Formats: sequence, C-alpha cells, structure tokens
Amino acid sequence: MLVALFIYINILFNTKKTYTVKSLAHNIQGIDKLLITLPESKDNYSIDKQFIEWLVGFTDAEGNFNLKLTDLKDNTFKYVQYTYQISLHEDDIEVLEYIMNTLKCGHISRSKGKANYFVNDLNSLLYIIIPIFNYVNLNSSKYHHFVSFAKAVELKRENKKLSDAKKLEIIKLQKEMQNMSGKWIPNSISDKIQITKFWLAGFIDGEATFSTNKYIPRFKLENNIKELELYNKIREFLTTGRVLYTSSRKDKNPTIILELNKIQDLKGNLIPLMYHDGNVILRTLKHKDFLLWLKLVDLYYNGYHTILEGKFIFDAIKLHMNKYRLTTNSNLLKDKKFISMVEIDNLMSKLYLTDSPYEIKDNNRFYRNTDKLVSESTKIIAIKDNQSKMYNSISECAKDISISRKYIKECLISGKFYKDYTFVLN
Repeated sequence: MLVALFIYINILFNTKKTYTVKSLAHNIQGIDKLLITLPESKDNYSIDKQFIEWLVGFTDAEGNFNLKLTDLKDNTFKYVQYTYQISLHEDDIEVLEYIMNTLKCGHISRSKGKANYFVNDLNSLLYIIIPIFNYVNLNSSKYHHFVSFAKAVELKRENKKLSDAKKLEIIKLQKEMQNMSGKWIPNSISDKIQITKFWLAGFIDGEATFSTNKYIPRFKLENNIKELELYNKIREFLTTGRVLYTSSRKDKNPTIILELNKIQDLKGNLIPLMYHDGNVILRTLKHKDFLLWLKLVDLYYNGYHTILEGKFIFDAIKLHMNKYRLTTNSNLLKDKKFISMVEIDNLMSKLYLTDSPYEIKDNNRFYRNTDKLVSESTKIIAIKDNQSKMYNSISECAKDISISRKYIKECLISGKFYKDYTFVLN
C-alpha cells in the first residue's frame, strides 16, 4: 500500500500538475510522520511528528515569518521576499544545523554573535515549511502571522509575475502581520491550542529559564500579555502553577509569568515531561542548563542548601548556567569563584557521603532525626464523612478541628485515621 502511494505521488509529480500536490501525512508502524514531496524530485522523505511538534513549539518561542517588499510605493512593489527564520545566540548554532539537516532545506548565516536559519526559496516554503505548520498548528499568536504568511506565499505558487491585484493582497497581508507584532490579536485561538510534551519541550528550549531564587530552584516562562491564552493552556497541561500578570513599564507591554518553585511540582509535574524513553528531549543549550539545574534540585530537596558546603556547591553550579555559559559573556565571570564541573562533581560526591539535613519518609521531607516536616507551603486537606476542607498549615488545621498537630503529622505519615479524619497533603 505504501509503495503504491509513493508510485502515485511520483506519477503526479512527473505531470504538469506538479504544483497541486503538497504533502501527505501517514503512519508507519504506529509512528506518525509527515511525507514531504518536492516538485520534479524523486527523493521523497518523512519527518517524525515528534520532531515537528518540537519544531512548532520552538518556532512559537523563537521563530518568525516575514514578508519583505522591495521598492514599495503607491500600492505596488518590485519584489517580494518570503522568509521563515529562527535567530539564536551563536553558541546554539548546532540546533539550527539539526533543524536544517532534518528539514533538508534552508541555510544558516552568522553575524555579530547571532546564528540565523533562513528558508526563503519558494518550493521549500510551499512543500516543506507550510505543510509542517498546517500539520501541527502553532499555539501562540504567531499562528496568525503564519496564516497571513501562508496566504501570501500561495499567491506566488505558480512562480509567475504577480498581478496588480495580487500585489495589493500581499501588501494587505504584510500590514496585517505588522499590526500583529504589537498588541493587536485578530481573534481567539483557544480551541486550536494543543499542548503536547514535545511541543512544550520546543517552547521551553526557546522561552524558559531553569534558575533559582536564592537557593530555591525555579522554572519560569515569561511573555507578552497577548499570550495569556497559551500560558493558561500550559498551566492546565502541567496541572500546577499560576499565571501571574505584571504591570507594564514605561514604553513596555505588560507581561505574564508562569513560574513553578514548589519542589513537589518540579519533581512530580515538570521534570518527568522533559524525558522520553529515558532521554532528555531538550535540544538547545537549555539541555545543559536543565541537567545542571537537576543537581540544584537534588541539593535543595535533600536540604544540603542549608549548610555551608552545600551553599558553596550550589553557587558554583550556577556559574555554569544561563547567561554565565555564553561565550560572549565571559566578562561576567570576572571576580567570581569559578571552579570546573569536575571539581564540583568531586565536591558533591564528598558531600553526599554525609547525612543530608533532610530525610525522606513516604515522600515527605522531615528535618533529620525529628518529626518536624519541612515547610513546603503545602496545604493540608482534612477529610471526614466524604467532606473535605483545605488549610494553609498544620497549625491552622489543628486549631480549627481541635486535634493536636502531633496526631495530624502521624496521620500524614502513616495514612491512618484519627477521630474519623483522614489527612492528606495537597
């Protein structure tokens, strides 16, 4: 059946109606793929859906669709250039090479500390780029940019001289895209937004930071207020976190922030999503940030951040992450106590030979050799007769239902009842 499909496509592409066929989605041994077919070429190839979802997420974060009109004057122009582009710091050029080699189109340039991936030839846009973003939708406001961009590219499909009417339509589409670069959004796409693990990985590769607030690990996404629909969908997908609004500074658009900093949310909700078949699915240098950040999460989870040796290692790891890892930011390390990762790993091995300040019992953290829970700002739920009530602390719960904090803690650890109450951590 698959052989017949390829033969049928090749026959179509050897006729004068070549340009009527774009691409076909198919399923090979349970793996979703997109079949790419190019005019006058027998070299058809498939792209995995997982890669496409990652690329769409990465484009939502870092990509752009542009129309450049040369000699625009009096509702006409001489030339139009269509460009799909991703621009990154030059240290991340390998991920652009990975994209280019997988898509089998485009080119890369370097300039002033930046690496840029471009696709601007008509066939690649018509038969590779546009089918990809029709196969898996963009989830951000860039969806609207793409729709206008794709319409403009279609007007040039036959590669003939553009009529005055088509030129007017392209000018209109370019104006729409320029307007959308500000605050204006044509309409809601909430019903089109589909968050998947691989899309999220691509978006995180472009937008997220794995960092800390003092010695507390945190994960943060920040964007323009017009991405509010998207951020709410991401929060729903993660099943945790809050989307916060920040008022705008002068001449700046208001922003939204999605931040996770509760250790249970990080370990239980976020971190598992960054793996597939045992491998980290991030592809930019955020992959390295993530692996180093996991060391910080582990130090924090076990309480080593509360002692001097742990604080020293914590601070040393941070100097290998985010802005400090960029080759263009070497000046930031001046006067810093920078040590190699080999030294850091040796120090961590020695540190882990000592008892951790916290000990873990039934997935709860306690100060070692005590029955005192480590505060997580976790809420307590008291359940009785199929009715539940949530409290901000054990003390608040104990006071309200007149049960000792000691018994509530014992119930949390053992899972037993007390006076017909069951207690769980939220």
